[in-house]
Amino acid sequence: MKQIKVAVRKKGSKSTQALSDVDNELKQTLERLAKKGLNPMQMCQKLIEHGVEHPGGGDWTYDRVVEECERLKV
Repeated sequence: MKQIKVAVRKKGSKSTQALSDVDNELKQTLERLAKKGLNPMQMCQKLIEHGVEHPGGGDWTYDRVVEECERLKV
């Protein structure tokens, strides 16, 4: 009897595109801030206060926080 190996994934998920360590760390930080009930503007202020750098370089802005939350699905 032959054995068959099957890989199952959700439709539309990208299993080959794994998040990097930097993305995982940023996602955890954004999730912690969101869990505290902060809105994106408050998140932006906290990220600047604590010296968290934006992955693309530059300063954090409201738009960048929203963009990263959507990209990382926070």
